[in-house]
Amino acid sequence: MWGHVSCRSPRGDSFLIMPMRPPYDHSLAEDELLEYDLEGKLISGRRDPPAEIFFFTALYKAKQDVGAVIHCHPPAAVSLVATGKKIVPMYQHGIKFGKGVPVSSWLYGTWQEDGERAAEAMEESCALMMKGHGANVRGKTIQEACLNTVHLERTAKMMLRAGGIGRLTPLTQTAVKKFHAVEAGRLHRRRPGPRRSHEWNYYESMIKRGERWNTW
Repeated sequence: MWGHVSCRSPRGDSFLIMPMRPPYDHSLAEDELLEYDLEGKLISGRRDPPAEIFFFTALYKAKQDVGAVIHCHPPAAVSLVATGKKIVPMYQHGIKFGKGVPVSSWLYGTWQEDGERAAEAMEESCALMMKGHGANVRGKTIQEACLNTVHLERTAKMMLRAGGIGRLTPLTQTAVKKFHAVEAGRLHRRRPGPRRSHEWNYYESMIKRGERWNTW
């Protein structure tokens, strides 16, 4: 899916973002990576900037714990919300979406006002769907933001498929509580240090081998 991945700089008062480039262009020199301050002013980088920069600035300013922000155009998720439905946790990796991913009217991040409206509409969710446009997704790390994006689109695909067969039933609160208990136990047993998910490692290995992959 088309989009931009960004992360907060170690200083905290700026962020780094990939420039506009075709998906087959894997080359990126150090001076081509773009750095912006939280007002949307370019600090460094010499390639084409993203048009919707205020989706990023607004989230980084609004939430200090946000370490990475993604804006993208996931087709299944956009299709689902066009029917008036919300993306809800119908399987365990979708539990992060709580009672449902919030949905806003059409917004465009070229305008600062729309960026601020998108950040406000996201509330405490890790994602926001914008009708007729795409999604904004956040995380504490690039890994978390990327996997949140993958799970957003995967959940939408599963909902579309399930809806064509019968009535869709989200996970019960009992199942959600049990899953959180299992995850808490895993965290307690895990060795100290940065957490790398097996799913993230799998996608990373595919990219290094030059293989194509999707969110399914």
